[in-house]
Amino acid sequence: MDKNEKLNLIVLLTVISTTSYALEEDHHKHVGNTNIKINYGTLDFENSKKKDNGKRYGIELDHQDHKHHYQFYYEETYTDTTKRLNKDLEVKKHTLKYQYNISKKNNLSLSYANIDDNLMKETDGGHIYGLGYRYKTLSLTQYLSDYKNFDVYQSDLKLGFKKKFNNIEFISAVIGKYIHLNDKNSNNFSKKAKNNYFSLGLKGHAHYKGYHLGVGTYLGERIFAVMNEGLKVQHHAMEFKESYMLGIGKKIDNFLIHLRYAQHKAKEVPINNDNVKVKNIMLEIDYKF
Repeated sequence: MDKNEKLNLIVLLTVISTTSYALEEDHHKHVGNTNIKINYGTLDFENSKKKDNGKRYGIELDHQDHKHHYQFYYEETYTDTTKRLNKDLEVKKHTLKYQYNISKKNNLSLSYANIDDNLMKETDGGHIYGLGYRYKTLSLTQYLSDYKNFDVYQSDLKLGFKKKFNNIEFISAVIGKYIHLNDKNSNNFSKKAKNNYFSLGLKGHAHYKGYHLGVGTYLGERIFAVMNEGLKVQHHAMEFKESYMLGIGKKIDNFLIHLRYAQHKAKEVPINNDNVKVKNIMLEIDYKF
């Protein structure tokens, strides 16, 4: 896809999104309930000189009331590596997030994540902090990723939309991610990266009765990015250039079952290895009680 085609796609999806009217993003609210989510996913790396394939496991506890919203997410990833590395990759991540509703229109959020990585010593033990504010459907979140030799500053600006046609509800969002690397030249892990990155994300979600459909894309480069509203972080030195996501789901009683597929184009920065493709399939089961 050339630059003109990318621009046309961005314009088209933005126009579709902005035909909706802005409302509070409450399509997945569960006030007064606790959710437990478990997920299992597979990873496949094509043209990578370091990684082959992997498996990912995650569990999330999520409780929300009228004023407070608590989330805890724990994730483990095991990846088979190539002969270039002396052992396989094992990563564990802990994430905490808290949101406080000042009023129906105002919301504050705090998040924290910690990384345990047995191979990437430059980001092993990294601390990721997030602070956000939302007014109606417009939110601004600032992240600081504190690594041993360098820091990453990330600013996310997000605008959400919602529209309902008969029994079908459509929710969409436009997200801008600006990333700045501080002291990147202090180590070989990050010195070949750029100083600044910007990517634009577009997401759409529709649900009809108990059925769910989601699509999304990120265009533009990003690295060491905090994703999924602060619950995930990409801590390896990979420049992601394009990302495309598709998900389908079905609600059955108190269960919500989701199947998601994502495909990314990336570059392994330290060794200047371009044209890496990453494919991810994930099954998530969400139980509300």
